[in-house]
Amino acid sequence: MATEALDIRKPNFSTSNGISEEDRKKIADALGIVLADTYMLFIKTQGVHWNVTGPTFMGVHKLTEEQYENMYEAIDELAERIRALGHKAPASYTKYGELSSINDRDEEQSVERMLKMLIADHETAVLNMRAATEWCEEKNDYVTADMLTERMSWHEQAVWMLKSLAADK
Repeated sequence: MATEALDIRKPNFSTSNGISEEDRKKIADALGIVLADTYMLFIKTQGVHWNVTGPTFMGVHKLTEEQYENMYEAIDELAERIRALGHKAPASYTKYGELSSINDRDEEQSVERMLKMLIADHETAVLNMRAATEWCEEKNDYVTADMLTERMSWHEQAVWMLKSLAADK
C-alpha cells in the first residue's frame, strides 16, 4: 500500500478587501499587541478573582469574574480578526510576554494594590487599542477599528468600576 505524502503547504489566506497586504500585516501586528495585552490582563484578572480576601471579597470576586469572562471572549474575537486579515495570530505565553505592555506579576498583595494594578493595566490596554484604532482608520479598516472602539469602551467602563470599588469610603 503506497502512502501519500501529506501536503503541508502554508494555507493561502490572502484576501482582496481593499487593504494592501503591507497594511494588513501592520494591522495584524497591532492587533497582536492588543491580543497579548488582553491575554495578560485576563490572566491577572483571574488571579485577583482567585486570591482576593477581606471585606470587599464578594464585590471584587464577582466583578473580576465578569471581567475575565468578557476578556476570554474578546481573545477569540481578536485572534480571529488577525486570521481574517490573512496572518497568524500569536499563540504562546512567550509571545504574549514579548508583545504585551502589561507586566506579568504574581505576588501576594492587598486588595487595594490588586485593584490599582488592574486599573493601570486596563488603562495600558486602552492606550494600545487607541493607537491601533487610529492606524486602522487611516488604512480604511473600519471593521477592526469598530471592534477596537467597542473594546476600548468596555475597558474604560472596567476602569470606572474598579476605581469605584477601590474608592475610599
